[in-house]
Amino acid sequence: MGVRSGGFVGSVGSVGSERRKGPRTSFDGWVEVHVDGVRRLASGRDLSPGGIGLDLGAEPLDGATPVTCEFALPGISLPLELEGAIAWSDGSRAGIRFDGVDPGLAELLENHVAGRL
Repeated sequence: MGVRSGGFVGSVGSVGSERRKGPRTSFDGWVEVHVDGVRRLASGRDLSPGGIGLDLGAEPLDGATPVTCEFALPGISLPLELEGAIAWSDGSRAGIRFDGVDPGLAELLENHVAGRL
């Protein structure tokens, strides 16, 4: 069991729009994505305190469906488990917007993105 945070509020945004808020960092790691009770693996692309970019392989994510992402940060022993929504998807890639992140996890993500961990 990892460190858990979340709640769902969301919709799918347009693929080409650039709506990033705040800094991001590259994230090269596996991410377990749980959608509609189905677990699948994706490769992380980038990470911010507000969301994560994923490489999905052959199976796209679509719909305004709640998702849960589970992944580990370097140097952190427990995996993080964050709930969110599909912000955009273009088939082989997707962006997940985290929702309802508790303040402690938000601070951890901010410190990681800023290189303070």
